[in-house]
Amino acid sequence: MQETHKNLKTAIILTALIFFLELAGGIIANSLALLSDAAHVFMDVVALVLAYGAIRISSRPSNRNVTFGYHRFEIFAALINGLTIIVISIFIFYEAYGRILNPPEVKGLEVLVIATIGMVINIWAALKLHGHHDLNIKGAYLHVLGDALASVAVIVGAIIIIFTDKTVVDPVLSILIGIILLFGAGKLIFGSARILLEFAPKHVDADKLAGVIMEIEGIKGVHDIHIWSICSNIHAMSAHILVDRIHVQQTEILISKISNMVKDRFRILHTTLQFECSECTPVEIGHEDSHN
Repeated sequence: MQETHKNLKTAIILTALIFFLELAGGIIANSLALLSDAAHVFMDVVALVLAYGAIRISSRPSNRNVTFGYHRFEIFAALINGLTIIVISIFIFYEAYGRILNPPEVKGLEVLVIATIGMVINIWAALKLHGHHDLNIKGAYLHVLGDALASVAVIVGAIIIIFTDKTVVDPVLSILIGIILLFGAGKLIFGSARILLEFAPKHVDADKLAGVIMEIEGIKGVHDIHIWSICSNIHAMSAHILVDRIHVQQTEILISKISNMVKDRFRILHTTLQFECSECTPVEIGHEDSHN
């Protein structure tokens, strides 16, 4: 875990360095494509910080006021980041339109050098993050890899400008990067909204989960299933479990079986179960009522 923290911090520092390098380089070289890529890198810096913060926050104990801990701060930060990137993308499109009508002079060599440095650093950072099984680290790895690919596009554009002097390539590339930014921002906003509105995680189907619980010996029915996400990688559920009249010790065994099953198969870490006696209720409830 200590090595994971170290690699993620290294990736954050390197990606932030690329952002400032491309921001300064874009201004000096008069390249909108480089500035657009800097915005893309900025979004990924925030994503890396969120991933690191999620790991750090998950180790903090909850208290009587914040019973689930501080995980939702990750979601609010992601939502604000997504909205900010949309504003930046609109500005990029506006600037690109003006530059397509009147292509300005772009210093292709400076763009090539800066984009190449950015690509090399991104590839190195991606190698540091590659191979981890934690979902947050995997997401961070994909962000850094995406930065490297965006840098490749800017490099190709710089080479075209150097050899053909067609500077219109620069705003065209910035539009493409702006579209990528909008796509990423949309995913952030909709993903954050799903969590804040307590939708079930995309990878969990309530009917399938209820059916799997019903396969456990001693369980007669499942109803009032509620599944939600506390943050992007911490999921919770509650359910009413229908059983025969059994001893309290037997319910503890069932709780352990259900909790381990939903953790292994559905990545649900927090489980709250209420047991009901099938002999004590006039209504027989099965897994088909899991939407209630």
